[in-house]
Amino acid sequence: MTLYGRDAVLHELVPRMVGLHHTKTKTVRQEPRGELPLVLLHGGHGSGRTAVLDEVREAYGDRVPVAAVDCADVYDGDAAVSNTSPTAELLTTLARGLCTHRPGFGRLRLPRLLTGLVAVSAWHRGHLDEQACARDRMVDLLVDCGLEKDQERARSWPGDVVDLIGGWGSDELGPIAAAGVHLFTDRYLGFRENRATRQWYAGLDGLPAAGRGGDNVFTVLCRGFHLGDDTRTRTEGHLVEALLEDLRAAYGGWRNLNAAPRPLALLDNVHTPAGAHLLDLLLSRRTDADERPDPLVVLATALGEPRGARFASATRWTFADVPELAGWRRRVRGSASAGLVVLPLPPLERAELLSMMHVGEERAVPQEVARAVHRFTGGSPLGCRIFYDALDAAPEPAGVETHELARLRLRGEHVTEQMLQALVPAAELSAYLVLLCVAQDTAAARALATAYLTRDHQAGAVETVRSHLRAEQWPQAGRPFVADDFLRAVLVHELRRRPARAADPPVSWPELHELLSDHHGGRGEPATARHHELAAGLPDGPVRWLADTFRDAAAERWLDDLWHIATAPHPPDPAWADACRATASGERDGTFVGDSVQRSVNRLLHAVWFAADPLSVPDAHLRGRVGRELDFLSLKHPTGNSTLYDASQEWPAAIKDLRTPDSVAGDRNGGGEGRGDGIR
Repeated sequence: MTLYGRDAVLHELVPRMVGLHHTKTKTVRQEPRGELPLVLLHGGHGSGRTAVLDEVREAYGDRVPVAAVDCADVYDGDAAVSNTSPTAELLTTLARGLCTHRPGFGRLRLPRLLTGLVAVSAWHRGHLDEQACARDRMVDLLVDCGLEKDQERARSWPGDVVDLIGGWGSDELGPIAAAGVHLFTDRYLGFRENRATRQWYAGLDGLPAAGRGGDNVFTVLCRGFHLGDDTRTRTEGHLVEALLEDLRAAYGGWRNLNAAPRPLALLDNVHTPAGAHLLDLLLSRRTDADERPDPLVVLATALGEPRGARFASATRWTFADVPELAGWRRRVRGSASAGLVVLPLPPLERAELLSMMHVGEERAVPQEVARAVHRFTGGSPLGCRIFYDALDAAPEPAGVETHELARLRLRGEHVTEQMLQALVPAAELSAYLVLLCVAQDTAAARALATAYLTRDHQAGAVETVRSHLRAEQWPQAGRPFVADDFLRAVLVHELRRRPARAADPPVSWPELHELLSDHHGGRGEPATARHHELAAGLPDGPVRWLADTFRDAAAERWLDDLWHIATAPHPPDPAWADACRATASGERDGTFVGDSVQRSVNRLLHAVWFAADPLSVPDAHLRGRVGRELDFLSLKHPTGNSTLYDASQEWPAAIKDLRTPDSVAGDRNGGGEGRGDGIR
């Protein structure tokens, strides 16, 4: 289920690049044979980016060298501790993963990279934090890379280095770097590895002449790293070069002749500053050495779509293009981004979800439930997975109604609670978002914060949320305040389920919408005021207002207002769906006082309100009711007969497809409230 709809990555792309089947021991023809592209998978929140990498690691982790790093978790470090950086920490983690022993493959050795990391780990004498950093890094490298079995001996690294220094001058950093390299190469590298490593570093481009003799090169690298800024970046580039050169050497000889399975680097969240920096270094160093390809298969993930000049020459594929892997070539020579293949992880298709949930006749859920899951989540693999697991755990999944989906539990928690924890892990932010999710815009969100948050939280809550949404690349439409349909649907259900916990004291659903109705009414936005009246469970006011404005408003504007009001979230009433359907079908006409237009508007509003709910799948009877009411009203409007008649044909079809009708503009030139609303 995890990779449903993403099989092309695990079943085709990775096996061909690595040269090994994803489940069997049989080899696969390696493609491309020369330079490898760096593959960047991208998608939104809940798109399954991390899940793809986890599946790849699970499939290959015990058979070929695999290193996995989460660039979002790397510690940015203390500026005062100058012998570390996010890139150094990421390279350390990569080295530990790649050098782990694999049965049937053995253990990779990375002498150049490890020697470089030893050099930059040097510390200023007396600086305890730098010394602790060097000790921890060396313990990780020596033990996990299989160079040292005695962990206590590894922990004694700083003392062993200091013992070698003796009376070497007044500048401790250079001597410690040289002593550390001496100790490492003499103790852990063979003669040939030592010679090859020193020769390689001596031949690096961009080093001053004074840095090419003996151990001077390591002193130059160390000092450049400790200085930070551009000199550190240059040194980090040399460390990445060292990794790639080590892998070229490791995959020469018999490994090259036998087409040994290639090593894998899995880089999660490279959209973060640390990840973007490492990605740039990898791409640039591959550009510099494009005539000597390395064997490293790099699969990276990023949040959002990669844009801008940094990705100008990248090859952009979909899953349908994966079979073209053998023919991939760098399109622009000398361009770093030309070494990149960008591959989106799109939402699951409705057909994929229907097929996935129809497993076994006794446990299969109705198609309407699967369609409602897809509509609510927008095809998000995260949301679909949680719903799938909750339905699978339910005693009778075939009997679950669509409007009961949000009340399902999984491992003792509501499904929307689990989704929110995954989408917005920070508790305070998620509490703010639950309170503000029903706001139509920033002004309405500020009105809620002012009314319901304590004074010390009022000023910063809305801007904190806006900054978070922007930083996390959620849609920034302006209206509604939370513009992403899936995130807003989750938040709204959490708000229904519990009082707004961020508020002090907690506030009820009707109170929130009463305040927002007054807020928008005072701003001269009557349709939005009616939207919140309906959300509060008070449909009479919206029905009367729509009926009163029917003959005087342009038909296009009236339809926009109708749609906007009807997209109001429903109140937390378990009987809402049944009551809404009954009103829409005319069963409650006897309790409604009004003329034929008012009764028609009442039925129409309830029908569209039910249809617009994210967990509804309107049946043919309800869709037909929408068409009939619009057809009837087309005969009553003085100027909008054709517009309303066209809507009577279009709206039922759009509702069947679970989407917003094309005729609903939301924000028409020359008027309106500038809304953004709709259904999938």
